[in-house]
Amino acid sequence: GWAEDESELVFEGNSVFTGYSKVTDTGTVTGIFHNKMSLSSLKEGDIGIVVLNNTPFYAESGGQASDKGFIYNNEFKAEVLEVVKIQKAIGHKVKVQKGQLNINEEVTAMISIVNRNNTARNHTATHLLHKALRHVIGDHVNQAGSSVTAYSLRFDFSHFESIPKDKLKQIEEIVNDKILHFLPVSTEEMSVKEASQKGATALFGEKYGDVVRVVSIDDYSKELCGGTHVNNIGQIGAFKILSEAGVAAGVRRIEAITGLNILKKLDDEEDTINQASEILKTNVSGLLHKIAFLNEDYKSAKKELEEFKLKEISSSKEEIIKEAKEFNGVKLITKSFTEYSINDLRTISDELKSDNKSLVIVFSTENEGKVTFMVSVTDDLFDKGYHAGNMIKQIAAAAGGGGGGKADMAQAGAKDSGKIKDAFKVAEGLMK
Repeated sequence: GWAEDESELVFEGNSVFTGYSKVTDTGTVTGIFHNKMSLSSLKEGDIGIVVLNNTPFYAESGGQASDKGFIYNNEFKAEVLEVVKIQKAIGHKVKVQKGQLNINEEVTAMISIVNRNNTARNHTATHLLHKALRHVIGDHVNQAGSSVTAYSLRFDFSHFESIPKDKLKQIEEIVNDKILHFLPVSTEEMSVKEASQKGATALFGEKYGDVVRVVSIDDYSKELCGGTHVNNIGQIGAFKILSEAGVAAGVRRIEAITGLNILKKLDDEEDTINQASEILKTNVSGLLHKIAFLNEDYKSAKKELEEFKLKEISSSKEEIIKEAKEFNGVKLITKSFTEYSINDLRTISDELKSDNKSLVIVFSTENEGKVTFMVSVTDDLFDKGYHAGNMIKQIAAAAGGGGGGKADMAQAGAKDSGKIKDAFKVAEGLMK
């Protein structure tokens, strides 16, 4: 997180970006900023923005994250954490590791090649993905934004429904098949007119200068793009889709990884599987069998518990009725349960109602921190103005909840299990 806000900086000079062909270059310091102030030097421990007249560092733009790396000379070294555009100049957000840097000094700027290559893999892969999407889903697919880092790629596109799993698999296979054809990637600069004549895909809403850069993957794909790419798509290695989801009306998003990031993902998943196997005391090959076995075990245990609960309920019906309070010839039952489902409560109340008349039942149950109330009224009380739906509104409100229902049965959720007794008091109040 940087305190610097480069969007407010004003800088007259410009920088030449040499990163398409170079990973190391020399440049002169033409500006130094810290906290929006222009400075003449930075010293050890300082953070700031250093502008160079000449740099191989790619500044974040077009969805591609910036390069990382170092700038240094004999007396000085700083880590470059992020790179931004400041009007026509390129600003390097640095943390000084040793020495002092002064304005007008010359430095060597060296990007992290591994970071650049990982980012390039992901960027070229988005062009392949774009093409594969159009092939599988249709020509209405247009890019609606992207994000490319050293770790992953995110591609937003216009489409109106989710893409089925088999289609995603097909898209992934097309991209990987292309990668294995080791097609060359070339870039050339030309006028916007010439680019459109050659059929290059432009991004809607992007501002292009008079001269544009066209990135071609053999004769498979042509796009206007200012980003950095691999020289041959074989360098991507492999492509794996992680997810596909909607992000806005008519816009979907695919997240994917390439190259060694797939290996890292595989390592993480192996760890998860190994941990799961340890917890379930089985080896990896027996994991699915063990899960299926435990699932069956759980189902039968749950069924036994349900049967046990119902037996318990039937045997405690008399107890429940005995505890009822009477108001003007109408009995009120209030009882709280834990780990009982709303269906269990209905079963109990139905059994009580089948044996008794003039009965108002108010139950609560707590499951995983959630409270549910149920009110049930025998049908001989409707004429006397008893209505479960109306009563539950006031009862649940006492525990910070709400709900409703019909005259004979109603349910409501609530937040505060500490207020169940208060809710029951409200029920008593409604009887008088």
